[in-house]
Amino acid sequence: MTTRRLRVLYLLREYPQISQTYIKTELEAVRERYDVRVLTLQPADIAEPKHLPFSVTPKKPQIMAAIAEFKPDLIHTHYMIMAAFTADIAQTAGLPYTLRSHSFDVLETEGARARPEWLGVRDQLRRDDCLGVLCFPFLRPELERFGIQPGKLVDTPPVVAVQRFLDRGPNGRAIMNMGAVRPKKQMQDFVELARLLPDREFNLYALGYQADQLKGYNEGHGGRVNFIPPVSHDAMPAEYKKHEWLVYTAHPDMKSVGWPMAVAEAQASGVGVCLASIRPDLKHYVGEAGYLYTDLQKVKELISGPVPAKMREAGFEQARKSDITSHIHKLTDIWDRVA
Repeated sequence: MTTRRLRVLYLLREYPQISQTYIKTELEAVRERYDVRVLTLQPADIAEPKHLPFSVTPKKPQIMAAIAEFKPDLIHTHYMIMAAFTADIAQTAGLPYTLRSHSFDVLETEGARARPEWLGVRDQLRRDDCLGVLCFPFLRPELERFGIQPGKLVDTPPVVAVQRFLDRGPNGRAIMNMGAVRPKKQMQDFVELARLLPDREFNLYALGYQADQLKGYNEGHGGRVNFIPPVSHDAMPAEYKKHEWLVYTAHPDMKSVGWPMAVAEAQASGVGVCLASIRPDLKHYVGEAGYLYTDLQKVKELISGPVPAKMREAGFEQARKSDITSHIHKLTDIWDRVA
């Protein structure tokens, strides 16, 4: 007797966004066991070259028509800001749904969650048709205070394809940073650090937003940072191996950078990690396999030399904690209950 594969409709805000590699990684992890259809409200502004087929369906009637044709067993989405829309679609279709929250959608909405529209989101997530909300462990208290039942929250680490990056071979000597160029990332610090170490190569894998302004800042402050054009996720392992250190900057007052996937990817690649120390929970994520900094001068002193062997070795093991193969079951266990 053959068991029918569950059908899962992914309802996403944008796809295939090159900066949203966690969605790509999650899809790759589940597609072998589940029949998946991807609908996105809008296309990506910078697209990941390798992706699943998808349809751009911004309007509810189009989405309902797609549901009638695909006949999914459940709906899955990403981000708290997609909760209300997804709940409306799911309830109209008579389907359950799951949601994976991230960092910005919780950290950057604290003040807004007292507004009526967010209270509506809370009420939707408390309903039985919401089967579960996946969250980073450090955000569980915040979501419980918001009013989501503790039993509905599922603690999970970042979604990282660690096996793709795991490489104990030698690394180059360049210094790297990456991510969306937004104020919370404080990437001017990376430019300043490059000025402090004129004999080292500094590469910034900058993605959109205020990248042009940052390029101007770099040009006006020595032009030491190389801005690397967007690189596909599948090509990134080779990029990490060119580097000795990752310096992941963040604004000390905004405190809204979460648990960057780049940290685990770098650790798996043998790259030393320096991460701005903006919250206590980051120590749990980085473990003994990185350095949390508050002073650029100390970062300069650290990255002037090689990555300590003990730190590098600890990085391989720390990265494994975020490997998608070790925790994808936290999502699929919920799905399988639908069957």
